Amino acid sequence: MNENERNEQWRERIRAYRESGQTMRAWCAAQEIPFNQLKYWLRKLSPGKRKSPTTTWVTVTPTPPSSAEASPLVVRIGSASIDIRPGFDASLLTQVVRVLEAGC
Repeated sequence: MNENERNEQWRERIRAYRESGQTMRAWCAAQEIPFNQLKYWLRKLSPGKRKSPTTTWVTVTPTPPSSAEASPLVVRIGSASIDIRPGFDASLLTQVVRVLEAGC
């Protein structure tokens, strides 16, 4: 069987599958055709076959975050949350936590 004949055979199978109203798996099982084969031919013979997007490579240079940009440590007490960043005032944090504990 040449390529044109094989393509035509699969066009006919795809038409029959679509007209059957069955799921792909059910139709393939009834026809004793591997499910992946039907998926392949559906993609291969689809009229609006999508092109792969063009890949563009860019150079990314990571920089270490400054202390101001560092991710905060998040402390949650009840429904309150506190973002703690480098250089925080430990005594102020202690006071805030105590107030939140008393209120929760």
